[in-house]
Amino acid sequence: MYFLASDELQGRATGEPGLIIAGNYLAAQARLLGLKALDDNQDYFQQYTMIESNYDFERNQITIESADKDPEVLKEDFFIIGSDKSEHFSMNGEVVFAGYGIVENDYNYDDFADVDITGKFILIMNRAPLDESGKASKFGEKWNEMQNVMIKYQEIALRQAKGILLVMDPKSGFNSILDMAPFIKSFFGSSKSVKGSPESGMFGQMPVPIIIIHREVADQLLDGSGFTLDDLQKKIDDSLDPHSFAISNKTFQVDLYKNNREFNAPNVFGVIEGSYPKLKNEYVIYMAHYDHLGTDGQGGVFNGADDNASGSVALLEMAEAYLKEKKMPARSIGFLWVSGEEIGLTGSGFYANNPIIPLDKTVAAINLDMVGRIRTEEDNSDNSVQITVLGGDSIRVIGGLQSKVLMDINKTSLEEMNMTGDYKYNNTDHPARYFYRSDHISFAQKDIPILSYSTGTHTDYHKITDTVDKIDFTKFQYITRFVFKVGFNVANYKGEITVDNPFSSWE
Repeated sequence: MYFLASDELQGRATGEPGLIIAGNYLAAQARLLGLKALDDNQDYFQQYTMIESNYDFERNQITIESADKDPEVLKEDFFIIGSDKSEHFSMNGEVVFAGYGIVENDYNYDDFADVDITGKFILIMNRAPLDESGKASKFGEKWNEMQNVMIKYQEIALRQAKGILLVMDPKSGFNSILDMAPFIKSFFGSSKSVKGSPESGMFGQMPVPIIIIHREVADQLLDGSGFTLDDLQKKIDDSLDPHSFAISNKTFQVDLYKNNREFNAPNVFGVIEGSYPKLKNEYVIYMAHYDHLGTDGQGGVFNGADDNASGSVALLEMAEAYLKEKKMPARSIGFLWVSGEEIGLTGSGFYANNPIIPLDKTVAAINLDMVGRIRTEEDNSDNSVQITVLGGDSIRVIGGLQSKVLMDINKTSLEEMNMTGDYKYNNTDHPARYFYRSDHISFAQKDIPILSYSTGTHTDYHKITDTVDKIDFTKFQYITRFVFKVGFNVANYKGEITVDNPFSSWE
């Protein structure tokens, strides 16, 4: 874990040298352990080709047109996340101000209730309303969830807005998200996609692009409305009620230019052959993504110790444990390290569409994503991200819903290890959408029964502070032993791992 999460690997971003080094390391370890490569050349890699589109910042621009003024053309103070793959992307339209972009029915709060945002740009602030004391007393524990950008995004996308103009709220103390987190420009400065497929994830094509703007740009858009952004935030926060309206006599246009390059990205795969002739052609697959976020463009490295060097190393530890068993399990075991999770689950998606093990021979897929942390005081006091990290002997469980047999094995294994399963996010309707946010979903969509385990998100999630010194190795070892037991019990299950509730029937 120290090696995978070291500065030398520069954050293991897909498409960068650090990921290739990490993949070579995992393949070398697989060979040393004695995992079998299902290739005549003893090659542990599954390569796929990606296209990276890099933004041409010198040519990109936004234009604000007013009925009574000359157009204002800006080449700075903005940044776009999500567009199509064309070398020149352009869109324009009217603008609606919609506060924080929040719908919270439990508190009768809806920023969209009195406005129509269909086909229009929507100007919103980050975070969520705070009362005069600087607290979110009206919304309680819901405040963290309300400020989640992806939850806001889903609400806006459902309403078919043209684009989101996202600005830092004045009380944040920052003029732009780019001031708060300069790495965003390098981090989102390119989009990556599997060749021949749409761009994926937050980096790529989205139904509604997000345009990060400076507060001064927001005030230029609001000019003539009688309000500044400060005025509107104060009005909303003082009343804890929405104040949304269409901005009249203004249109907004964005022009974006890109340059493209191709590169190869590797998945790593090795197997242990089962011992029972009638079942060894069936496979239980453990998987973990080994990519992370790269660097912040300011000299900082996203080491990704928990996310997800922890899961990657857990697979190595489990492989070693299996190979030390006196007798191999009845079914065969696959170990799959995937790339591209952080840019839209590209590696697992490619594998699911181009499986090394036939899908009809894959009885279960068990995913590990962030399995090395325990709840701390810092997590208890952090309101900047959604904190879900668990304490003690608890583990977050996603999956088991497609197969009663698999869920029963999961629960039995928890009991055997005296552990507690947390199922809070184990549904497709939860607004945090954890069911869709890791590589297990690529297999679930193929009707492969899945389980996914995590110790949860923490205050260092997707920050350069996610380092090895924060790992709780006692819990990491405990979790690894538990997940080993789950897979071992599945591999030795004497009956059929039936799929009685296929994912394809859910939607």
